[in-house]
Amino acid sequence: MKWWMEHRFRMIQNNLRDIDADLDIDMEIKKLKEFGADVVQIGCGGISAFSPSGLDCQVPSPYLKNDMFGTLVERCHDNGIKVIARFDVSKVHESLGDIHPEWLSRRADGSAICFNDTVAACINGGYQQVKALEIIKEILGKYPVDGIFFNMFGYQTRDYDNRYVGICQCENCKRRFLGMYGEMLPTEENEDDPIYRRYREFKEYTVRDILEKIRRTIDSVNPEIALSTYSGHCVDIVRTESNSALDRPYPFWIYSASDNTASVEGTFPGKVPSNCAINAVDIPYRFMGVSPFLNQIRLYQNMANGSNLDWCIIGAFEDYPDRKNYDGVKEVFRFQKRYQAYFDNLRSDAGVLLVQPNPPYETQFSSEYRGVFRMLKEAHIQFDVIMQDGLDMAAEHLEQYKLIILPGIEDVDSRNFAQALKSSDAVILATGCSFRHNGTLLKELFGQALAEKVEPVRGSYILTQPKDMFQSFQEQDWIYMDREFYRMQGEGNAILPYVSAAMYGPPERCFGHEVTEIPGGTIYKEKNIYLPWQPGTLYYQHGYEAFKDIILDIIRNMGCLEDDFIVTAHKSLEVFYGPCGKGQYLLQMINLSGFNGTTVWEPISQQAGFGWTGRIPDRIWELGQEGAVLQEGTDKLVISSIGAYRAYLIEFGQEGKGR
Repeated sequence: MKWWMEHRFRMIQNNLRDIDADLDIDMEIKKLKEFGADVVQIGCGGISAFSPSGLDCQVPSPYLKNDMFGTLVERCHDNGIKVIARFDVSKVHESLGDIHPEWLSRRADGSAICFNDTVAACINGGYQQVKALEIIKEILGKYPVDGIFFNMFGYQTRDYDNRYVGICQCENCKRRFLGMYGEMLPTEENEDDPIYRRYREFKEYTVRDILEKIRRTIDSVNPEIALSTYSGHCVDIVRTESNSALDRPYPFWIYSASDNTASVEGTFPGKVPSNCAINAVDIPYRFMGVSPFLNQIRLYQNMANGSNLDWCIIGAFEDYPDRKNYDGVKEVFRFQKRYQAYFDNLRSDAGVLLVQPNPPYETQFSSEYRGVFRMLKEAHIQFDVIMQDGLDMAAEHLEQYKLIILPGIEDVDSRNFAQALKSSDAVILATGCSFRHNGTLLKELFGQALAEKVEPVRGSYILTQPKDMFQSFQEQDWIYMDREFYRMQGEGNAILPYVSAAMYGPPERCFGHEVTEIPGGTIYKEKNIYLPWQPGTLYYQHGYEAFKDIILDIIRNMGCLEDDFIVTAHKSLEVFYGPCGKGQYLLQMINLSGFNGTTVWEPISQQAGFGWTGRIPDRIWELGQEGAVLQEGTDKLVISSIGAYRAYLIEFGQEGKGR
């Protein structure tokens, strides 16, 4: 078994600056061991080389005196630490750009994309297509690295100031796109433009193509070397990031690490997820860290989902100015190391599947997905996530799910997944106007067709009927409707009648609403539910629990949930429960009560209760930093004080042995 599959690793990434070419290697090794890291990902080549190079496409750091990278690899291996070499070939030094203008990305006006003394290099240019492979061969030929990672891989449309630079219009892109599609490159990102949709296919194909070249290059030297980047194709370690940005719109996504790790776990079987907890508050402010409690939440979510631990700072430890997160990182790393065996074998047996729209954060329906994700988390429902790009792989495993949720999935490109949905016995719940670009599948799954938008929507409501289904609304008959809402035509039992808009001001004129025959949802063949509006988005954006209760009432009424594991806990407690060995389950809790929407404080200690209605555990062990402690009683578990994180090993049907 290859090293990245044997154990969940604990990685620290040092994003080296040029001045770190004279790195204090003794201090680096000391700090890595102090943290409990067994992998380091560190700058090697690309924009700057941190070792001597004989290539004309590499510009060594001006601060490089000796073979810093080579010495670091040797010392790390002497201390049992694996090394992943970090490359960034998205840019080159301006001197190389002057010599090889054909390597560069271009704006629509033909200008290069400059930032400080670097210029952006296009993925279809000679630097990334040819020279990057030479760089890899040189490094792999000189150093026994354990893996390589590519930063900012693929197509970049924004610079470090987050300024939009547009679709690359270089001659390489134009020529390749014309050869594949017989069309000129689009100049605008417009989903309604069929040429732009072909361009998205073009990007996917060309990224896959170069990853295959990199994979072959690595394997020709040593197939035991891991490849990692922000893609699932031909890579071994699928990288994601939990990061912050000052201008990112709210709500702040507190479930970022759980979302990232769960989606990779669910989409890429046989690959390893590694979600990097970025210490910095933003790119312009790399030398200030986020709240220690937010930093720990991200790491705990990585660990609880069965992912690797992955944490990043800019530069070297020796002069890093914000050390307040160090102790929290060490605490999580040491816990994972102590209970390594359980985390190595942790997996999911969830009965609920949530499909993540693709691309997840570039369409309005990402909010629909996040709202539903949050609903399930707050209800302590265990679920798997799969990216829309990975539906082909999920098609073979749908029989394990009792509920499949499709939030804002405009279309399903996978014929296998579409066929599996049609033959599935699971309850299928679609929200956020799903399948509006695939009327055939909408009709086959839900017996419906979307007619026209209902307008005006603002000032209208949904009637919470029938009450035997929507039992959370005995004292609330109307919930407001907003955003897009479609009239449907077709078969199925109507639920949630639409209450038309009327006057809403002044108070003396607030009347005239009418309960219409327009349904706010339908149930087809007694198991497939379609909601032609956006309850997830409304909950994510505004937070009124009525929208969550609509979804949870539907789920409970359809009998989708397992009841052998019962949770009694506050909604701010993120609960994980899954098998981690023969007859063993790992129960984990992350306390999110310190999050107020913007600031993440120390969590408020809270209580929780857990029970089993089927088989009763033989033993329950509390897993602490100093070791495991056997608990008294097994029919239920009552915890009086939960801080940031708590974990228990639940054992069924085994001979009792102390841990």
